[in-house]
Order: sequence, then C-alpha cells, then structure tokens
Amino acid sequence: MLYEYFDYSTWQFAPRSLVMEEFVRLVMESWRAAGGEPDIGLDLPRWLEELGFDLKGLHPIIDIVTPKSYTWQWPKAFEQVGLDRMIDLGLVTRARARTMADEFAAREADPHTLVINPAVLEIIAVRR
Repeated sequence: MLYEYFDYSTWQFAPRSLVMEEFVRLVMESWRAAGGEPDIGLDLPRWLEELGFDLKGLHPIIDIVTPKSYTWQWPKAFEQVGLDRMIDLGLVTRARARTMADEFAAREADPHTLVINPAVLEIIAVRR
C-alpha cells in the first residue's frame, strides 16, 4: 500500500487565497528543481505494473478541514518549514514569507476557513 500525492495543486484555502496558491506553486517548483515530482502518484501505477505488481485498488483521498480539526496541524507545520526552506533557497524574501505566514495565520483564526489538503492517491498493489 502506497500513499503519494497525485495533484499537489489541490492544496488551497476556501475561500480562495492567491497567496496560498503562490506558496503551493513555489513548493512544487522547488521540488522539481531538486529532481523531485510533487505529483508522483500519477506515475506509480504504471511503474508498479511494469515491475510485476497487480493493482488491486486506486483511491483518491482529499481532506477538507477547518482550523478546529487536528488534521489542520499538518498544513500549519508544513507551511512554517516550507517558508524557511524557500527563504534558504532564495525563492522568497523574508518579507514575502512573512506575508505568506500572516495569510495562513489569518485563515487559521477564521473558524469558517477550509483548507483542502493536497490530493493523495492510495495505491494497493500485490506482487505477481
């Protein structure tokens, strides 16, 4: 059983936030620049079959939560670490990172905000 992102750009706030969309875009660009692929779940089913696995299940998972949910803690923690990384990589200035952090804090303070976490693909595969 594997869990991997298949559409990382689904990570966003509702109501929509252009600042959050910029953050997500920069995260994706930074991973690709380092040789990673944020949507690797799109490739895994084919690779697994080529490597001798039978696919038994493919299930999308998209969490949508409010700030009251414990699941909110994942994007909150990632945002903090991600901003530090983007500053270190020179992708954002400290001032722009502060704007992004302030946006996230303001959304967290609003109990009606929703965060849609990145789409994950659950892959169940068995070796032939």
